[in-house]
Amino acid sequence: MEKFVAVVICALLTAPASGASNSPHAGGLLQRAARLSGLQVRHGVPTATLPAGRYDQLLRRAGNRDYPPALRSSDSVLYARLGLTQRSEHATLPLTKTASRAWYDPSARKLLLRRTPAAQRSAVLNELVRALVDQNFNLRRLAGLYSRDRDRALAAHGIVDGTAALASGLRASPVSGTQLERFLSLESAERLTGGRQLAAQLRYLGGASALASALRAFPQTTEQLLHVDKFLERERALPVHLPKQIGNLRLTTAETFGELDLRSLLRAFRVGDSAGVAEGWGGGRLALYTSPSGETVAALALRWDTLEDAAEWRNAVPPTRPPRSQAQSPATARRSTDAGRRRGAWPRARSATGRSWRVDRGLTRSRPRFSPRAKPQVEL
Repeated sequence: MEKFVAVVICALLTAPASGASNSPHAGGLLQRAARLSGLQVRHGVPTATLPAGRYDQLLRRAGNRDYPPALRSSDSVLYARLGLTQRSEHATLPLTKTASRAWYDPSARKLLLRRTPAAQRSAVLNELVRALVDQNFNLRRLAGLYSRDRDRALAAHGIVDGTAALASGLRASPVSGTQLERFLSLESAERLTGGRQLAAQLRYLGGASALASALRAFPQTTEQLLHVDKFLERERALPVHLPKQIGNLRLTTAETFGELDLRSLLRAFRVGDSAGVAEGWGGGRLALYTSPSGETVAALALRWDTLEDAAEWRNAVPPTRPPRSQAQSPATARRSTDAGRRRGAWPRARSATGRSWRVDRGLTRSRPRFSPRAKPQVEL
């Protein structure tokens, strides 16, 4: 009897508090996640089941940490200038984990579960694989990467989420909504699908060790994420240099714009063979220029692997002109004049691999004006 009482007391002392535990479903799912992913379990995964309000609050906090409000604000302007929205929408990445009701937080190294409605078993399994990736390869490396290099962050998150999806069977959600919602959904779906395919290809080619190499040293670009040969070659993006000033416009912000972004943008506008056109991507940056009066212009600078790839882009995305009523507006006329000055404001070009193209959009156009310029990449 004394031994029984002692065992009960020990069990009470080691029991978790506040709905937290060291492994969901008595560790059965964690072991299943290890078997399906080929990743080693190094320790248990702390788990907390939270009320809906608290769960959503932590998810939003993590979203603001990974995708800061200042960056979202500049992205919303860039997306508007690209024609993805007609108003100053707050552009945010879709929080898919809200729908799944399960989320592994690398910063806290804890699995969070929404209390009601309960998360599906496959969703929990997916997040446990992400926890195993963290245990073996340290996902805290991704903190702040989106602010420093957008394309590299998308590629890194893609292989992590793709590895988890390959084990759990998670698929991308259907794409719908406005053009902005379509672009963001396409970007999320292409990232997940590309990461899943790369994980499957690496496992087929070299087993668990080949996949581990991609988790140890993440793909550096979404081109590497989408093409296993580019990943194996570790082919880097071609550099893209932007002038700090074009006429009276000053460079406000700039970020990398990779093959995945380009493919999603073309698909959002329903451009035919968007994947084939984007496949020739060699490097890219998306920039926002601001005039003294506060008007903004987006500039998309792309480099292509070959001149043939550049020609394919030009043929797929011909220049368009605004309606006559808009063309006669003073603001549009002033932008047209500035565009002519900007062509002369670019420094002397020097031959480089591929060609660079720009996409400019003014405030009043309903669709983007794709304006390919057949000139070599500018070297500053």
